[in-house]
Amino acid sequence: MTKKPFDLMVLGATGFTGHQLVRALRRQVAGRGLRVALAGRRPDALAAVSGGSFQVLPADLDDPASIAKLARSGRVLLNLAGPYALTGEQVVQACLAGGCHHLDLSGETFWMRQMVQRHHEEAQRKGLLVVNACGYEALPFDVLAQTVAAEMLTRHGQRLADLDVAVRFTGPGIRRLSDAVSGGTLASMGTVLALDRSNSLQRMDCLLPDELPEGWNANAVAQRNAAPLSPWWDERWNSVMAPTLPAPFINPPLVLRSAVLRSEAFAPGFRYREGMAMRDGVEPWLGPIAGVLPASPWVQAGLGATSRAAQWSTAATLSAPLAAMSAAAGAPSELGRQALQRLIELVGPKPGEGPSPEALDTMGYALRWRAVGEGGGALHGELVAQGHPGYRSTPEMMAAVGLALAEGRLGTGRAGVLSPGAAFGPEAMPVLADAGVTWTLEND
Repeated sequence: MTKKPFDLMVLGATGFTGHQLVRALRRQVAGRGLRVALAGRRPDALAAVSGGSFQVLPADLDDPASIAKLARSGRVLLNLAGPYALTGEQVVQACLAGGCHHLDLSGETFWMRQMVQRHHEEAQRKGLLVVNACGYEALPFDVLAQTVAAEMLTRHGQRLADLDVAVRFTGPGIRRLSDAVSGGTLASMGTVLALDRSNSLQRMDCLLPDELPEGWNANAVAQRNAAPLSPWWDERWNSVMAPTLPAPFINPPLVLRSAVLRSEAFAPGFRYREGMAMRDGVEPWLGPIAGVLPASPWVQAGLGATSRAAQWSTAATLSAPLAAMSAAAGAPSELGRQALQRLIELVGPKPGEGPSPEALDTMGYALRWRAVGEGGGALHGELVAQGHPGYRSTPEMMAAVGLALAEGRLGTGRAGVLSPGAAFGPEAMPVLADAGVTWTLEND
């Protein structure tokens, strides 16, 4: 790639997540000699966010020429200007034309599928990466799957056949709805409801390539990896499980795309499942969310999810709105979509609002995992991350992989519209240590 004025640029730094990303970059870039810039249409606001740490560049999504100039100015662009289905494609196109890698935080799988269909081959030809979902969804899950698969090959000489992940949130929990989700995230959910007319929330194979490796079958992948939207009992975790918050239909398509694209480490019958173990107790995390969902008497009474009945009841409370969103997005009728959009507008925080500083620092998450190879080899372990999943850990991880990509430490020899695991591979796991992510691995 030719020499450019900047190694890394950020578009959309004035929003809530943007502020946190600048904070992460300021810490991580120290002493590395990288040139970083913040771009947007409000130079004064960007200068305030930067605090003199980074240069400010003009860029306005209503002015395509300014976006094209921005893309020509740097090696890596971190795009936070969502919802991506409304504004993202022009930025992707500008990056492909300008020779710039593009990383985003999209959770809009229908839009990701469009980008794969329209731009994957061009990105491959030009040796560029367009990487979606470089935050809590789906970076740690996808990189974990890639790393476990590599370890399964090394330790047992087997391709990975089965990966189960149990999510646990840590910290004191939430005190208000915006501690759990920011206004920007809810705006993206509203965009999915408004624009998605595909089956992306029901088909976990929605991001698979058209041409699959020998032994892989899209329909079999879809059936085997259907995202559960109702509670289930998991004997191995000894717990009732609930769909993963905030959206159980984002991570699986990305993990599966990575598995197919790196099929030398994954068995054709690979199965991926994630969920939240109710046995760990999640009521402290429900807080005000229970006030806007069809909450059960167990949750309203504040009981811990220790008894089997309490686990089932809490899991049902968490599952109902996720199932409703999936059904509404894929339904031909507009009524369900409109009702959910209205609910989001009424109860959710507004764009720019997000968790309190206390919530950002004291929350965290852990991914306990179990893996089985195609020959029966077994591994288990845990990935632990510091900070709020979406608004502390996400910007820290995005900064870590973005800087490593700019330095040439990640993504070498890979190109296309890719999921994080396919773009960065197991090499990303040590990079994520810069973002407060650690992991353990043991033989069963």
